[in-house]
Amino acid sequence: MRSRCLCQICTCGRHHCPHGTTRIYENSGHSCPTTEYLEKYPTYGNVLPPQSLKPKQEFRACRGKMEGITTFKSDYRPYEIVKQPRPVPEEYKPKQGAIDLGTTYKRDFNSYKVQPVAIVRPLERKQVKRGKVDTVPTYKGNLPFQR
Repeated sequence: MRSRCLCQICTCGRHHCPHGTTRIYENSGHSCPTTEYLEKYPTYGNVLPPQSLKPKQEFRACRGKMEGITTFKSDYRPYEIVKQPRPVPEEYKPKQGAIDLGTTYKRDFNSYKVQPVAIVRPLERKQVKRGKVDTVPTYKGNLPFQR
């Protein structure tokens, strides 16, 4: 019995045979005169098939080596970093004379003697006598608007 290839056995389309594809015009110099598109869709009257959108080789740009500089690198060139000269501090010379040890708080807010606070509330309060009130309240009284 002759062994068959996997592509000859399987019809589901998921399995592929391990050997490479075979082409009709693989080694010859000319292209295939009939394509799958021409076989499925024959020409209709004088309407031509659509042209390929792939650019032709003659229109392609120069295939030389690309320059590795980006637009950022070309626009913003690096510059040499130079340390800024530091100013030399002057030598400390203390002032001659007496030193004022007072603070600005003492100078701005002079101290004064504290005065006792004047009492607002009266010292003596009269005691209210506990007893029955013999007056008539306003809600029971004779008011002009309650007629």
